[in-house]
Amino acid sequence: MDLASVVPAYVLLAALAVIVVLLAVVAIVARAVVAKARPQDLPHILPGLGQVLASLALFLPWGRGTRGQAAAPPVRLERGDGRRQPRG
Repeated sequence: MDLASVVPAYVLLAALAVIVVLLAVVAIVARAVVAKARPQDLPHILPGLGQVLASLALFLPWGRGTRGQAAAPPVRLERGDGRRQPRG
């Protein structure tokens, strides 16, 4: 069975329209943010903009990954016992 035989055409067109509108909104917002930013602020703005784009990618069907995949626990770096060493 292919997708066209299971889902009516108007549902596929509506889903495509939503994806196109989402991509257009993202492009407009990203362009406005970059255009209004000062050049020296861009290194600080671009990582935040990347996080916003990554979170918006979750609205896309292929942006979610597999459902059975568990998230890896965060890795903590060992830095000693946490107590400050006296100087001198």
